[in-house]
Amino acid sequence: MSTRVLAKRRLVTLALLRRESIGGLYHVLTFEDPDGSAAQPGQFTMVRGAEWGDAPLLPRPMSYLTAGHAPSILIKVIGEGTLRMGRAEPGEPFTLLGPLGEPWRAPTPGRRVVLVAGGVGVAPLVFLARAIVEAGGPKPIAIYGGRSARDLPLDDDLAELTELHTTTEDGSRGARGRVTDILGDLLGPDREVFTCGPDRMMAKVAELCALRDVPCEVSLETPMACGYGVCLGCPVPTHDGAYLYACTQGPCVDARRVDWSRGDHAPKKGAHLPRSQT
Repeated sequence: MSTRVLAKRRLVTLALLRRESIGGLYHVLTFEDPDGSAAQPGQFTMVRGAEWGDAPLLPRPMSYLTAGHAPSILIKVIGEGTLRMGRAEPGEPFTLLGPLGEPWRAPTPGRRVVLVAGGVGVAPLVFLARAIVEAGGPKPIAIYGGRSARDLPLDDDLAELTELHTTTEDGSRGARGRVTDILGDLLGPDREVFTCGPDRMMAKVAELCALRDVPCEVSLETPMACGYGVCLGCPVPTHDGAYLYACTQGPCVDARRVDWSRGDHAPKKGAHLPRSQT
């Protein structure tokens, strides 16, 4: 596993090496990086097409799926930016600013890792699972949920690295319901949780972990414009009445720091646009 020594961010223009479509809306974009990306699991990059012109103006924050000489990201086509990414062809140039943010902390010796993923939130967890396995750690347990089987991109990748449980709201794959419906049975005094997905899901995961006194780390999913603390557009409420900024003090933070009852992070009906979906 990685140490907490983080690589300095770089602004580079990289050619798209390949784009792999997963069920139409989901795509994995892999770039060619001669110098290699030193991103750690949980970090992200700000991505923008180098030939987009003036619109869409802002880059998109995307979690790293892999690093090295072929860094990759997972996207879901939602808005104009991801639509353009989902149509990109090999050789197209993109600008990437990264690695950015705080990575996942190292797993605690003696505890078995439980990964809880929702939708495209699976990307940083696949990266983490691969790092754990490559370091010789115990094989993680994973719960991966979506609205339907079509909303479980990278489930095969996660299955190769973990003891995988899947849930879908329509029952088309795995157990019918949500990840939090089965999480309780997998928690115990020797477990710890890492989770990424919609805010409402993470809030419930954090609540269940707090009730069982199980350590839980979340990867915050917030819109942002710069990615390194200048625009101050990604504040997340904390329990001390203040805020933390997801780009520099996150995205990976202890779930107990977040006040899930305030602002956009309150559990509620409706969708919050996760990172890599704008």
